[in-house]
Amino acid sequence: MIYVTNNQGLPHQARGLQLRRFFFASLFVFLPLLFSQTFPFSVSILWAMALSVLWMVTHLRIYYLCNKEKETEIDHYFDVAFGLYLFGLLTSGMILGSYLGLWGIAVRLLVAVVEFVLALIPLFQIAYYLIYQVNVDSGAMECIIGTDYNETLEYLRSLPARSKVGAVVAVSALLVLCVGINIGCPVTPANGASWVAVLSAVLGGVFVLYLFKPRKGAFFRTGMMWLYIDVKTYMQDNGRYARHQQQRMSALQVEPLTAPSARPHTMLLVIGESATRDYMSAFTPMTDNTTPWLSECKLDEQHFLLFGNAYSCATQTVPVLERALTERNQYNDKTFLDSCSIVDVAHKLGYKVHWYSNQGHLGITDTPITLVANTADEAKWTNQELNKVQYDDALLDFVKEVNPQQNNLVVLHLMGSHFNYMSRYPASFTRWGQPGVQNQILNYENTICYTDNVLKQVYEYASQNLNLQSMVYFSDHGTIPDKRRSPDFKGFGMVRIPLFVYLSDEYRQQHPARYAALSAHRNSYFTDDLIYELVCGLLDVKSNCYDELNSLASDNYQFTRDNLLTNEGRIHIKEDEE
Repeated sequence: MIYVTNNQGLPHQARGLQLRRFFFASLFVFLPLLFSQTFPFSVSILWAMALSVLWMVTHLRIYYLCNKEKETEIDHYFDVAFGLYLFGLLTSGMILGSYLGLWGIAVRLLVAVVEFVLALIPLFQIAYYLIYQVNVDSGAMECIIGTDYNETLEYLRSLPARSKVGAVVAVSALLVLCVGINIGCPVTPANGASWVAVLSAVLGGVFVLYLFKPRKGAFFRTGMMWLYIDVKTYMQDNGRYARHQQQRMSALQVEPLTAPSARPHTMLLVIGESATRDYMSAFTPMTDNTTPWLSECKLDEQHFLLFGNAYSCATQTVPVLERALTERNQYNDKTFLDSCSIVDVAHKLGYKVHWYSNQGHLGITDTPITLVANTADEAKWTNQELNKVQYDDALLDFVKEVNPQQNNLVVLHLMGSHFNYMSRYPASFTRWGQPGVQNQILNYENTICYTDNVLKQVYEYASQNLNLQSMVYFSDHGTIPDKRRSPDFKGFGMVRIPLFVYLSDEYRQQHPARYAALSAHRNSYFTDDLIYELVCGLLDVKSNCYDELNSLASDNYQFTRDNLLTNEGRIHIKEDEE
C-alpha cells in the first residue's frame, strides 16, 4: 500500500514487479520471529517496526508530494526495500541478544545505537520538508556537504534559544528512548533452542550484507544516500579541473585586440554575496540610503556604469560561480571540468592573478570556486577561526600586498550579506535598528551599507596605488531577507542582483569601443553566468574560448529580457514582473 500510494505515475507492469518483490521480502524478514516464536510482539519489536515504516514512507512520500506534478514516474523502491530488511536486521539482533545472557546486553545496546543513527536521517527529511515545503535536492545537499564549521556555528547561534534547547532535548530523548526500549523491553522467544540463535546470527549477517554492502547495498541506494553519493562524487570529480589546467591552457588561444597599457595596471573583480538590488538605494528608490558611496558614484556616469537589470543564474553560490567564473553558462552545453576560467585567460595575457576570499576554504571537498581560486598565482583566505567573525574589510590587507609594478587581476570574494546578517558588520557600524538586536530587514540593510563602505575602501586604495583600470562588482545571488532561507527558487527577489563597472580615463581612451558598448547596454538585461564574457570583453581579447555575443562589453551582445534564463535554466527572466 505504501509503495502503490506514492507511485501513481509508475507503469502498471513495474509496480506489479516491485510488489511481488516486496511480498517475498516481507515473508523473509519475519523468519527470525517465526522460528524463535517471538509472539506476541514486545515493545522493542514494535519500535523496530515503527522505524522501518518510517524509512519506507518518508523519502517516498515527500518526494512524491513535491514532484508529482512534474515527474510521471516516481520509483525509489529501495527505500521500501531498506525499511523491510532493516526490520529483519533489528529483530535478528534482538532475538540473538536474548540467547547470549550478559553479552546480550551489548547486542541490544548495539541495536539501540543503530536505531538511533538510522532514525536521524528520515527525521531530518521530515523536518526539512516541514520548514521549506520541498524535498532535499542536489542544491541543498551541496550546501550540507560544503558547509564549513563557521557557517554551522553561525547558523546555530542565529537560532532562538528555545529552538536550540528543543533540538538538544529531542535528540537526547530519541537516544534515551532507543536505549530504554531495547534494554528495558527485551524480546522473549518461546523457542529456546540453540539453533535458533545460530539461525538469527546467520540471517542477521545476510541482512547486513544486503543492506550495507559497499556501493551495492540497499542503504546506499535509498533516496537520501543516493543523492548524497551522487553530489559527493560530483564534487570530488571536480578535482580533475585543477589537474587538467595545463591541458586547458595549451588549447586556449588569447589575442589582445589593443596594445597593452604602457604602465603596469590592475583589473579588479569583486564578488558579492546574497546582495539584492531591491535593497540598494543606488538601484532601487528607497527611504534608507543603503549605498551612499555607490549612489554618489552613480552621478559620475562617465566612469561608473550601473546595470539595473542584472540577475543571477541560480540561487546558491556554487552553481552561480562555477558558471560566472568560466565559459560554462545556462546557454551552452559546456561542463565546468572542461571550461576555461577568467584566471586562465588572464594568465595567457601575462597578468598575475590574486584571489582573496573572506569565505571559508572548504576542507571536506573542494567546490568549483576553490578549484578556480587555486589556479591563481596567489590565493588567500581570511583566517577562519572558530567563534571568530571576519569582516570583509579584512580583505583590504590582502589588497595592500599586491605589487603595483606588475599587471594584476585581483578577485575579491566577500561574505557580503550572507546570513546571519548581524555577523556581517561590526556592531559599531549599525546604521538602522539597535546593535545586537535581531531585525532581519534592518540587519540586512546594514550589511548592504557595510559592503558599500568596503567597496569604497577597495576602490580608493586601488585607484591611488595600483593604477586601477576597471572594477567590476556583482553579487552571486540575491535573497529575500524577511523570508526564511531556502535552497529553492522562492521568487525573483532571490535573483535580482547588483552589477556595476568602473572604467578609468586611461581605460576609456585605450578601449573606446568597449566603453561605448557598455554605455549602450546600461539598460540591457544580463545574467551573471555571463561575467566570464564581460571580463574577457574588458580585457579586450579575441579567443577560441570567448563568445563575444555573450559580452555586455560588445556591440554584438545578443541577449534580451525575452531569452535570458535563471534558476539554472528553468525560469525565464521575462516572468519577473517587478
